[in-house]
Amino acid sequence: MLLVLTVVVLCQKQFYYFPALWPESGHVAVDEADILDILTAIRLHAAKTDPEEASKTALGVLTSLPRSEWSTVRDELCLDPVNCAALHLIDSALFVLVLDDFTSSSDHALAGNMLHGTNVLPDTIDGYQEGSCLNRWYDKLQLIVCKDGSAGVNFEHSVIDGHTALRFVSDVFAETVVIFAESITALIYGKGRVPHVVEAQVERAANTTDVHGRPLLDVFPKKLLFNLSTFALERIHYAETALCDQIWSCDTHVLESQTYGKSLIVANKLSPDSFVQMSIHLAYYEMYGRLVCGYEPVLTKSYFHGRTEAVRSATPQVKKLCELWTDKAASPAQRLEALREATQEHSRLVKEAAQGKGVDRHLFALRSLAARQNLPIPEFFHSEAWRLLNHTILSTSNCGNPALKLFGFGPVVHDGFGIGYIIKDNGISYSINSKHRQTARYVRTLEGVLHKLRLLFNTATGMQVSQRSSLRELKRRPFVSTYDDIYGESAGKKDFSMPRESEPSIAEDHPVDHHRGHQADGSFFSTVNERTSSVRLLDLPKIHINLKLDGEELTDEDAT
Repeated sequence: MLLVLTVVVLCQKQFYYFPALWPESGHVAVDEADILDILTAIRLHAAKTDPEEASKTALGVLTSLPRSEWSTVRDELCLDPVNCAALHLIDSALFVLVLDDFTSSSDHALAGNMLHGTNVLPDTIDGYQEGSCLNRWYDKLQLIVCKDGSAGVNFEHSVIDGHTALRFVSDVFAETVVIFAESITALIYGKGRVPHVVEAQVERAANTTDVHGRPLLDVFPKKLLFNLSTFALERIHYAETALCDQIWSCDTHVLESQTYGKSLIVANKLSPDSFVQMSIHLAYYEMYGRLVCGYEPVLTKSYFHGRTEAVRSATPQVKKLCELWTDKAASPAQRLEALREATQEHSRLVKEAAQGKGVDRHLFALRSLAARQNLPIPEFFHSEAWRLLNHTILSTSNCGNPALKLFGFGPVVHDGFGIGYIIKDNGISYSINSKHRQTARYVRTLEGVLHKLRLLFNTATGMQVSQRSSLRELKRRPFVSTYDDIYGESAGKKDFSMPRESEPSIAEDHPVDHHRGHQADGSFFSTVNERTSSVRLLDLPKIHINLKLDGEELTDEDAT
């Protein structure tokens, strides 16, 4: 079997590529140091192109056009065999690695850059585009790595679902952790003791050369060149301006609740996902006083070729909950009971959807079959009920694990919200996007709803509910340094027990010898006074790059 994996890199709106696998065996041909050299060389080469020229020839922006328009431009491009070969190479890649110059100023800006890129115009007469929105190829799964080290994934939804991308991200993240852990423990336990997520054999091309000292596999990076006609250049400009209109209309805000998560919700015997769905509806109802159509995908991957089914979360039970929520005469017990009923109904619908018993995919299939076979479309699909069902104001999705910080997407209708959320043990993160709606105000309302729901638990149960005791909240006694007593031989002479409630709790009532070691200082970590000299940080070694790019030798001065 012949395997070819070409890595396509998009940097400064320009395309580069290099092979990463041996064609016959499928073994990896470049290691981490090789990849660092290659990517550094690409960045140096891309920086030599005039920014205005790079923007005006940013072919990737064409993938933001409606499919029919992009298809027309692509057909024109493919009339030139050079363009056709370059596009085929991009199409054959598993993903596009995007190197951004973006530096995050906030989580809101970070989420926006991963979703659609930035819109930055220099102070010039013609106003060419410098934003990262041109440094994209939306037809493929994109791995976006920013200048500040933040990384994200942007993918075309028609090809895969969120949990498929999540599996990919999780494996990459976990394998990185495993490699780091193995590097720490290799000298103690030997290699292979920490199981890897991905098994791959590395056979560096640099170590396999012919009689002339040249690698048998050319892994040096190369630039993809396109012959762009006047028509193509015009389409690039018009696509860029249309895309930036879309960016300006997108409003992205992030809410991260650090003290509110799965632990607290489960402790109150509620489904975490159903609970978050209720918070989304309650926040919208508080702002607008009406219940709207909500949508949540549920995986059906227990079936062969299964993807998702839809749950419609705006149930009669949710309507009752929202009405009681805003009724000042309603008691906490009534609201809590309504919350339990609404979450139970939502959980029931989720189980049905996971078993393939939803209605959305079934009805869509029937309508599609009728259209393909030129049969009359049933009147139901022209009804007001069908229109309302498919005008999803609250498009939501739950996707996440420790590999992810944020997850989000845009709204599916012009007056809607796109809400991606991640439920963690001790927190919930929401990434919320809309077009010209009060996104920031909705986020603040949602944060208030979460606070009120926690107060509701406390009031209804008659006890203060917390999700997990934190060491930060505990009172501590002074701790004498164990540098001089590493095996605890004098433990019998010291009292290391936790203080009783009636005892003084902090260092001012128990003086500590500051020259002996630790003392409680009110922060999470105690201060450490060492008598040894401070540790000097080693300087990072200089990276020497000996790569040729487009026939141009890169010198050590270029590398630095």
